[in-house]
Amino acid sequence: MSDQTQPVRPGDVYPPTAAGKDARRQRERDEFLAREQQPQQQTDGGLRVTEADQHDGTHVVTASAGGQLIAQFTAPTPGVETDDAVSIGEALQAAASDAPVGLADAAAAEAAETRATGLGRVVPGGVAAAAQKAAETNMRLGGGVGDADEEMVPLKDVVGSATAVLPANKAVTREDARKVAAAAEKNAAEGGGSDVADAVAAASEMNKGKMTR
Repeated sequence: MSDQTQPVRPGDVYPPTAAGKDARRQRERDEFLAREQQPQQQTDGGLRVTEADQHDGTHVVTASAGGQLIAQFTAPTPGVETDDAVSIGEALQAAASDAPVGLADAAAAEAAETRATGLGRVVPGGVAAAAQKAAETNMRLGGGVGDADEEMVPLKDVVGSATAVLPANKAVTREDARKVAAAAEKNAAEGGGSDVADAVAAASEMNKGKMTR
């Protein structure tokens, strides 16, 4: 047998030393803390909801789909007693962006408005009426019909002031989110979605634990 030192090979096992045990404990502690500090993620189909605590003590909930930001809310910190809940109007406003209004968004806005008011109909001059008109305009422009200087109507022009426009408002529930999502799905193009429906779904997730249905 040769006295030459053999190289260390993967799989070689050696008796643990005190220093090795301390290093292992430190590594396990670091890994645990890293896991605890990672943002919590919830996924519902194509919608991804991420929750994270910020350095200023706020709890931020972000909703995204297909890598695109859909909505972002500042939520009460978990474990802190509060009666705050995101309203339908606030959820609609969170969907405000430069994205053009589509038929699915218009249908989702109508369902959301109906759930908020309880009237069972579109309110003249309200969010749903504006969304429907915007969707029709965008469809016409998308088909090459319209004035050359006419531009697509973005979501922010329709839902940007929803809380002020809605004649009544309420906290978003899971049932609200289901109704809005169903309306959007019926009117969505193949493979398409609705930023409005996603924002309401994100609000419902954020209200979980505060609402009973």
